Amino acid sequence: MNANVPDHWNTSVGPSNWFALRHPSGWNSQTDGNILHLTSSDDRISLTLHCIWLEDSVQRLEDHSLLLEEIFPVRRNVESLASLDIAQENIGVQGEAVLGPETPWWKRAMAPQEWRRWRVRAIKCESLCVMVIYLQDDEFDPEADTIMRLVMKSIEFSEPLADPPSMFANRVLKIARSQFPGYVCELDDQLQLQLGESKINLFNVYRRYANSPDQFEEIVQPALDTLHDVQNWDTARLNPSLDDIRDRIMPMLYPESTWQEQFPEFAAQPWIGGLMILYVVDEADAYWYIRDDLIEPWGVSVEEIHAIAIQNLNAYFEENTMELMLTGEPDGAQLLLPERPDAYNSARLLSESFHLSMQELLGREFVVGLPNRDFFVAVSLNSDEIIEQVRAKIVDDYERMDHPLSKRLLLVSSDGVSEFVGRNN
Repeated sequence: MNANVPDHWNTSVGPSNWFALRHPSGWNSQTDGNILHLTSSDDRISLTLHCIWLEDSVQRLEDHSLLLEEIFPVRRNVESLASLDIAQENIGVQGEAVLGPETPWWKRAMAPQEWRRWRVRAIKCESLCVMVIYLQDDEFDPEADTIMRLVMKSIEFSEPLADPPSMFANRVLKIARSQFPGYVCELDDQLQLQLGESKINLFNVYRRYANSPDQFEEIVQPALDTLHDVQNWDTARLNPSLDDIRDRIMPMLYPESTWQEQFPEFAAQPWIGGLMILYVVDEADAYWYIRDDLIEPWGVSVEEIHAIAIQNLNAYFEENTMELMLTGEPDGAQLLLPERPDAYNSARLLSESFHLSMQELLGREFVVGLPNRDFFVAVSLNSDEIIEQVRAKIVDDYERMDHPLSKRLLLVSSDGVSEFVGRNN
């Protein structure tokens, strides 16, 4: 990192893995589209980093790049700031503003306004502009100001920068149309690519690409090949009988919000921590989700499908042994995690027999994080400090990994699985 920051500070990754920066442990980090929000644990410091992809014609930052008219329509005492000592071009200003909806001049004249101090910086790296908005308390806080300068000077940009999602999706669309001219190929605003009668959500493909933007073709081509192969499936394969696929039904964890918004037709039941249990049919190089309308003719319930899936899950890991890595001291905090990614690694937390195996290593109660489909980390309850470090790492992995699941920590005990809220709560 560019700045000489304390070793105990955490790292947060920006949208699309475009940059990373350091900040004090305990700060809340949240990504919302192209925006990264950072908030101190006491809410005294609020930092918003808004990522904007610039047109090719923009060569240098200008004062209008700071978008003050949009951010702070009512402002005063605006003055320029010295540039940050970082490799990227950057400009900044500070001043005071009235937050909230803009009010007519006659109301501002009749009633006192609450003015807040602010700073805005624009940092340019190639075609990416990061707008940094920092709101301060009414009184100048030199300690908070020093922290903010360290945070901003710690920023490091990825090389190369990934294309933004819309540009990536259009690149994929262009390739699909070129390779498969005989099919109707369309792209919607939810990053869903349709080829003929089949669809693929490019969200997870993009996540994988954002971590390795120099491997675009290696990441995209297998997804397109799978989408094309489905076109050749016959009706019996698309709508099989239960007996035809019984031994290939597997459970799959999925974020509840994404399931509700995009795939409510998939058979599911609720689990813990904002997650749903969905069910897939495992194919040689892919899997597909079981729909509600597929289960109905089978004459079975979702609960019966679940029992079949768990039985198959246990058999799968008996045949494909999960190699686990255990670190730490027997009398101290211990971490347990799989050595290799697997599409069913996180789903294994649904197996009670797997809980018993983990309890032999970590104790009767332990905490688990499930940042994405292919990975989990379990930690014993011996150290609150280690648990908080794992929590921060889970949030970071969730923001940048493909197939993200949850930022929350779970507690596994003899009573089952519940959401972990801390030992003192």
